Amino acid sequence: MKNINLISHKHLIFIAFIALSCSKESTVDSQDRVSTLSLNDKNNVKKASDTFNNGDTILNVNYETGTFDSGITGLTATHATASDAAYMVSPAGNGSNFAIAHKIVYGDTTYNSDGNIRSESDAIAIQKAKFFPGDERRYEFSVLLKDWTPWVSGPTYETTIYQLKVSGNSTSGSGVPLQFRTARNAMRLRYEGSTSIKDIITDLRPYVNQWLNFRVDVLWADNNTGYMKTYMQLPGQSSYILVDEKTNYTTFAGNVSIGNVGYIKWGVYVTQAPLTRIAYHDNIKIIKLPLQ
Repeated sequence: MKNINLISHKHLIFIAFIALSCSKESTVDSQDRVSTLSLNDKNNVKKASDTFNNGDTILNVNYETGTFDSGITGLTATHATASDAAYMVSPAGNGSNFAIAHKIVYGDTTYNSDGNIRSESDAIAIQKAKFFPGDERRYEFSVLLKDWTPWVSGPTYETTIYQLKVSGNSTSGSGVPLQFRTARNAMRLRYEGSTSIKDIITDLRPYVNQWLNFRVDVLWADNNTGYMKTYMQLPGQSSYILVDEKTNYTTFAGNVSIGNVGYIKWGVYVTQAPLTRIAYHDNIKIIKLPLQ
């Protein structure tokens, strides 16, 4: 009887060990599945490991590798299929060896992507470059409007060159917190839902084929506790100048619990007949605020 009881006791220990092992394996499998979920899932949220010190450069796209991804895994060049929808420029003419160019041609479907005429890079696949409510970030980029055709008359027809965007999904839309757009001969800021528009350069024509530098400081918030401050540095200026500011403002135009994610895009998006639009971009950065 003692032998039987001893064997039974060992069996119980073995069964418990197997059960515990299976439980641990199931947990690991579940975690692995979470990492492969699409952008539309609730689990697409900021990871606990995505922590940065104040002043850290989170993303720096300077194209000095001479490649579309600037040596950064997950960076997208364009979804348009035209052979010159995106190409490298060298030298860039701003002190850099390389910059990226995006091109669209009105009426040519090879420059269409995602349902409209556009050629844009994005960082949506780079986890650390995404933004969520509570994040405080600085965004910088440089742009050159290559041989930009002046507006003469007719409708406004805006072309977007940079976006702080929030993704949508199948159950809920989202918005674009901020777009930099050309409209007629002006450079303007267009906020979420077009509720606010501010022309920051009233006449772009003197600045065509010259590099323009922009900076946006943001506290991302899904209530009215956020802020958004936009700065600009034009040719000949030695520093950035504040050109627009919103405080006590809802900056995150989406809902994280249903999968909305913030990310950046740059390139050219929509134009009017019969125009071709080309823009160069360089030095796209994301920096953790506040600075040290």
